[in-house]
Amino acid sequence: MYPEHPKKRTAQPTAERLLRAFSNITLTIIEARGQRFGYVPPLNPLQQEIISLLGLLPDIYSNLVDNSS
Repeated sequence: MYPEHPKKRTAQPTAERLLRAFSNITLTIIEARGQRFGYVPPLNPLQQEIISLLGLLPDIYSNLVDNSS
């Protein structure tokens, strides 16, 4: 949560820090021959932990590709 101190932890991160942890996420959609293909990069361990702590399933992220078509 702290880019300047990657090992530092907090029990109450700000919304800004939570969102910043996902700032490198890009959904890429390519259309070719009438078909759409999507790609999202894999989540890093911090992103996976945040999703888990929010009580969400990891496939909420991977389903972005499935729902892009």
